[in-house]
Order: sequence, then structure tokens, then C-alpha cells
Amino acid sequence: MEIALIPVQNCTVQYPPQTPCIIVGPSPEALRPWKERGFCVLVELTGLQSFVGTERELAERITAQTRRGFEGFDNVCIHADLLSEREKLLMWQHHLGEPGTIGESKRVLLRESTEDDAPVIRAIYEDPRCSPYLEPLTLPQISGLEGNAEEAYAEYLRLYRQYQYPFYGYGVWTVVLKESGCAIGWAGITAETHEEEDGLYLGYALLPECWGRGLMREACGLIFDFVREEELADRIYIRVQRDNLRSVRLAQVLRDESGDRDMKVIIQMISSRDI
Repeated sequence: MEIALIPVQNCTVQYPPQTPCIIVGPSPEALRPWKERGFCVLVELTGLQSFVGTERELAERITAQTRRGFEGFDNVCIHADLLSEREKLLMWQHHLGEPGTIGESKRVLLRESTEDDAPVIRAIYEDPRCSPYLEPLTLPQISGLEGNAEEAYAEYLRLYRQYQYPFYGYGVWTVVLKESGCAIGWAGITAETHEEEDGLYLGYALLPECWGRGLMREACGLIFDFVREEELADRIYIRVQRDNLRSVRLAQVLRDESGDRDMKVIIQMISSRDI
């Protein structure tokens, strides 16, 4: 599907809301009438086009500015004319209330996470075979629902979906088994700094019953393709605990195969106390 970008000054009332297009303008005020009519809109932050700094600093500046004065406007960018077809499609899927699709292989689909994935994410983080190797999530405190872990995980995913994907363009996604349509884990990239290395770090986790089938290898391959196609980086870092032998083997396989995707993989071996 081709999603057209239409400058707000060129819009007329003849466009029906279901038109697969994104209306672009420099301010919420200019776009609000179109958003209220049900259109997908994009605020182009022209004031940041000359910003000098790292990608993380830019993303933080966008997020901070958006939260201050752009409530209700999920899509923001710096240069609309530099958006890829994938980015425009993701914006359109967000507009329709659908989780954006990152990619699919023979057996797995990688998509943005939703609140419905809470049971699977909780099962992974609370499974003793997985939890020793994962950084604990900081779950939100929900007034009146103290002790309701399921709701806390769902709210975490809702907030993540609201603030991560539209502003950063990437993050942690849900891995879905195509044969059944069921979520089986998560994988994704985050901007971090470790051992004085600033870059994109790959993380992944899978339900234990799905281990040993090469499914996460496929999902990570989709992430590498995404990073390359979106020109996010030419290298990806993986931090893995030395005693997590399955994860070590996967990281080594991904490193060995990365040359086929013009992507350098750097493995950082850590101990459990470094988490």
C-alpha cells in the first residue's frame, strides 16, 4: 500500500478520512481540524531540523517537546520527505489502531507489542528459566489495582506502545508464530551505552517451550534487515551473560551470519552481576 504525504496547505475538504494518506504540517494548530475529522496527521518539527547532537539526544528532545505541547498527536518527525515507505506504513497502521508490522520470515512475524501480549511477556519474566538473564521491568503502579500483575504488564505495554514506537521509530517488538498466530516472545533494539560503546543493543527472549527451533534466529534476522533498510546503524551490540549458553550460541550465530546483511555484530560478554 502506498501512503501519500500531503502538505496541510494543499488539503481540501474533498479528501475522505479513509484515504490512505498522511497530512503533514508544522504545528498542532494547523493539523488539529484534520485530526478531528479522523485523518492521520504528522507534525514536522521544523524547529529541530538544525539540531546538532546524538540520535538518542534528538529522540529525547522530540519526546520531551511532544509531551509538552503535542498531546494527541502520535506522529512527529524532523524531515517528512526523508520518511521511508515502511515508516509511512507504520504511521498509517498506528492511525488505524493496529500494531505496526516490522517484518516476517517463513515461520515468525515481528510486530509492535500490544496490551494483549501481557500474559506472554509476564510468563517470560516470571519463569525461573528466563528471569535470571533479564533486566527486571519497571512496572507502573495502578491505583486500585495493587497486586494485579496482569494489569500492570498490560499498562506497561500500553505506555510503551504510546511513547516508544511513534517517537523513536524502533524498540522492542513481539515475536509471533505465524502457524498459530500466537505471541511467543519479544526481540528488539534499544539505544544504550555500555563499556563506552554507544549504539543499538539487541535483546531477545522466548517462551521456553519454543526454545531450540531457531525461531529467535529468524526474528533477529528481521531486526537486522530493519536496521539496515532504515539506515539506523551499521553495527549492533549484544550483551549476553557467559552462563546463558543458549543466548551465547545464538549471539555467535548472528555474528557469523551478519556479514551476509552488511551488519557488524559485536558481542559483549558479561557476568550476572553486571545486569
